[in-house]
Amino acid sequence: MVEVEVQLTAQRESRIAARRKRIQEKLAAIRQGDTTGTQEATQQQETSKTTQQLLESSHRLLRLRHDTQQGVTAVRVAGDEHENARQQREEHVRQELRGKLLAEAESSAAANAEVAVRWGAVLGLDVPQELFQAIEEQRMSCEAVIASKDRLIADIRAVLKGKDEEYVKLLRRQAADVDTLLGAMARQLADLAAAYREELENVERALLQERAELLACNRKEVGTLLEARSAAEANFTEKYLGAVESYAANLEELRHADAEEYQVLKIKLESDIAVLEQHLETMRATYQLNAEKLEYNYRVLLERDAENTA
Repeated sequence: MVEVEVQLTAQRESRIAARRKRIQEKLAAIRQGDTTGTQEATQQQETSKTTQQLLESSHRLLRLRHDTQQGVTAVRVAGDEHENARQQREEHVRQELRGKLLAEAESSAAANAEVAVRWGAVLGLDVPQELFQAIEEQRMSCEAVIASKDRLIADIRAVLKGKDEEYVKLLRRQAADVDTLLGAMARQLADLAAAYREELENVERALLQERAELLACNRKEVGTLLEARSAAEANFTEKYLGAVESYAANLEELRHADAEEYQVLKIKLESDIAVLEQHLETMRATYQLNAEKLEYNYRVLLERDAENTA
């Protein structure tokens, strides 16, 4: 009977394991279907109209920004060219003025040395007419040196005046460049704002169109899924009812078999109990007999011990 119970337990466990395996296989198939659907949706999204519109809008805005930067760069390049030309002219004037200063310093030094040398001869003259003539020559030489320095001073003042005028022109040109740059920036800002607004509207239209398409596709897919679910539920219900009937029949068979096995096991156990009870009575009688023998032997030993002690 114990072997029968072990076999029934093993069969029940094997059926449970098979049922669990079938459930796991169904779940794996459902997950695989969901993964495939997700991958297809991802691929469709990658090639969607919204993505194409975003790429086109990005390219157009990048080109527009590049064009605006080129306009600002042109103004800056023109300003840099004017500044380089001004620095070159200023360096040329500076070099020329430095050459004039050096030449005037050399000529003034030579003239001063010549005047200083002639003063010794002038001081050695005693005739008034000659002395007057020599002093006049010295005066004319000094006036020539002073005139040379005055001409140099006039040149320096002319350079300074030219720098003031050039500075005023530079300020006017910079103001004109700033006005030009501000006008270009205002036009570019308006163009960028209009372009961004237009591209935003294009992206919104593409999103709305894609949303409508996705809604229609999802409705269709949901309808298909609902139909498949209804068919699956009907199939499952049919299989479930068939399985219930089969399990009920198997359960009834198992109950009948278990009832017969229970009766057989009950009769066997009752027989075993009767045998064990008979054996127990026999063991009790044997135990009683052994106890009386031991008691008798114990008394005999006590008497012998008493005799030996006396």
